Amino acid sequence: MSEAQQNSESSGWEYKGGTLHCNGLSLEELRLRLRQKYGHLGSPVFVYSAGILRENVMKYRDALQPLESRGMLSYSLKANSNPYLITELRDAGVAAATTVSGNEILMALKCGFLPEEIIFNGNGKQSWEVEMAVNRGVLLNIDSVFDAHRLVSISRRLGSRAKVLLRLNPVISVQTHPYLATALANSKFGIEMEQVEEVLKILSSAKAHGNNVSASNLIELRGVHIHIGSAISEVEAYVEVAKAAAKTLRHIQNNGWPEASTINLGGGLCIAEEIPVIGKDICNGRGPESDINENPKESSDSSTATINPPTPKELVAAVLPYLPEEAVLILEPGRSLVATSGVIMTDIIGVKRNGDKEFIVVDAAMTEVIRPALYGAVHQVAYVTCPHEQETAEFDIVGPVCESGDFILQGCQLHPGSSFVIWTAGAYCSSMSSNYNLRPHVVEVMVTSSKDFKVIRSPQTFDDLVKKYKAQYFSVPSPS
Repeated sequence: MSEAQQNSESSGWEYKGGTLHCNGLSLEELRLRLRQKYGHLGSPVFVYSAGILRENVMKYRDALQPLESRGMLSYSLKANSNPYLITELRDAGVAAATTVSGNEILMALKCGFLPEEIIFNGNGKQSWEVEMAVNRGVLLNIDSVFDAHRLVSISRRLGSRAKVLLRLNPVISVQTHPYLATALANSKFGIEMEQVEEVLKILSSAKAHGNNVSASNLIELRGVHIHIGSAISEVEAYVEVAKAAAKTLRHIQNNGWPEASTINLGGGLCIAEEIPVIGKDICNGRGPESDINENPKESSDSSTATINPPTPKELVAAVLPYLPEEAVLILEPGRSLVATSGVIMTDIIGVKRNGDKEFIVVDAAMTEVIRPALYGAVHQVAYVTCPHEQETAEFDIVGPVCESGDFILQGCQLHPGSSFVIWTAGAYCSSMSSNYNLRPHVVEVMVTSSKDFKVIRSPQTFDDLVKKYKAQYFSVPSPS
């Protein structure tokens, strides 16, 4: 399909005739087709919009345009590591991949990123991961004093130069859930500002002992990296980050690395709540308004989305005045690139009452969307097809996993229908999913047009779940 044809079709989420559509494709039709193909494994399902992925990439690319070649957009793989989705982002214009494990490096390479287009972050890199990154020419973030010592030791042993950034912890507090803040005084991430000098001395001592490296120093220090957290709703926090990064970059330039020019400000922007309008408010099941509109300064709760989040353009405009001349700016969003592109479609198993509480039990669970149980994130819920009945009541939407913390959304007003979608599930849902209760990883599809979708992850079967166990532990054949 040509780009003109793609642009002429409906992009994203839209209700038509009371039924939710993705890029023009009816989710009711998709639900029935997956049930026919996979039976009980056809639900729940992750559904992604290729159109929204491309739109989200374009917003960042437009924001970085004033920097021209000095602005780089990198995707953080930990948000969603499905290779089809990663490739879609790369094809849409994402220039680099940010990884936090050796396997994520391998996935980025498999998806077409060159080694020099990969950033390797993490507070506890294993030796084999560091060796692979150095050998392949991946850019590493140094996160601690011991990280610097290990890198120097490995580079000496391999006789290979390492390209690095210093990940700083400037102790900047932001209004978000404590689990999402990564630059607090007691955070496990980054180098304290008081330790920068010690780290620079360690890196300066890395002299080559063989002839494999032309220059004497084995460490090519390119700049700094600061990531302050996720779900950040105020760009003013990034101004303080940019100031701290620019100051440290100048110090690095004056202490042996005059060509250092990179400032990586990470990701972390809050995302927009983009539930489409159906025409009747009762057709959207919503949690309490306070979960969305509350003042984050008065609560540590972490909503998945907000009403008016800052845009990538506002972020770049805020930090540009504080960047050194000729500095290279890297942004590495994850959630704000992919969250709104994905939903979880889930069928209702049943409705029950215990005491004064009514529950809608669905076939999705904390095994697919753990964020509500993990740190109180709010994922709104809506119907796949709006029910004819108009009377609503208050329900908790819960899953079948054997944990009291297995809830999707609490205190929402709706009428039980037959199936729901769980919003903003494109990030930190599939990538954080599990096999708890021996539940299988579920099917994932990418909708590319009103007539076309691709299965980008097949559902696990029971045999998939147990095939790594030794056969002698099974006394009876697996069910067919």
